Amino acid sequence: MQITQVLFSDINQVKTETVDQAWRALDPTEVRIAPAFFGICGSDLHVLHGHHPFARPPLVPGHEIAARVLEVGSAVTGIRAGDHVVVDPIMACMACRACKAGQFNHCEPPQVAGFRAPGFARSQHIVPARNCHVAPASIPLKVLAFAEPAACARHCVSRMPARSLEDVLVIGAGTIGLSIVQALRIMGAGDVTVVEPDAAKRALAVRLGAARAFAPGELPESLRFSGVIDVVAAQPTLNEAFQRVYAGGTVMCMGVPGGAREIPLPMMQRFERDLLSSGMYIPEDFDEVIAWLADGRFDTRELISDLFTVSEADKAFVRAQQNDSIKVLLQFADA
Repeated sequence: MQITQVLFSDINQVKTETVDQAWRALDPTEVRIAPAFFGICGSDLHVLHGHHPFARPPLVPGHEIAARVLEVGSAVTGIRAGDHVVVDPIMACMACRACKAGQFNHCEPPQVAGFRAPGFARSQHIVPARNCHVAPASIPLKVLAFAEPAACARHCVSRMPARSLEDVLVIGAGTIGLSIVQALRIMGAGDVTVVEPDAAKRALAVRLGAARAFAPGELPESLRFSGVIDVVAAQPTLNEAFQRVYAGGTVMCMGVPGGAREIPLPMMQRFERDLLSSGMYIPEDFDEVIAWLADGRFDTRELISDLFTVSEADKAFVRAQQNDSIKVLLQFADA
């Protein structure tokens, strides 16, 4: 059997190749899928550049996909050939304390497709049935490909205490920041303010539900917030988050820090400011955001900035690194 796949052949090297792969029968609880669209994530770029803590080239990337089901194992229920699915990329061990509690995102060491586990950027793949979330066929597959970043956003907001959602500052309006703006709106938060250097993304944040958006350094000194979500996790953005949150409020670290960060612990401790973090998602996040996509509450129309074929993967990854891109999708030939 021949499959087409995207490969990070070396640091900063992307290619599309056709390879021979031996046909394997499914285990009873497995599903064979054909990805239709693959979304490029910032963490994929970290791997490509050799900056990711858990993964380095050569590898097949890909953890954001919408797919069609080709075949199901003999013990699989609730999934049929032809179904459209989102696939949770966390390949949990199912045996540790976290997995037994349903907190698959806490499974250690993390086995995530495109990082420590084989990536989804290939024309066929076998995955555990438990990782597949069936979606209505009414959702276009390129829209369904947005379920993974939307699930990240939903999980982040769900971890915020209700008192910290009265008025929220979101620092960073890339794909995840814009998804968080929508999740905050959908989940009933109060006013949302955004800080983002790109003017077009600031305007888009307002169209998607933010009350206001500012360039870095332009946020009025007097403004404070019950909750701050830092989607960047650089030292300067964390400093801003700590300075902007009210006493008793919450700072949520949503961005992936590139290293250790300093925390102003005295002012956090004295005024009971909480620092939380959000890492990926749990299964219910996927089920919820599929419903958001199905009824139009989560709008992807302006979030998909570019669409390339898989044969153009090298160009797609160049485009994904440009500041004015949001979500770059790769489309498989039979999508």
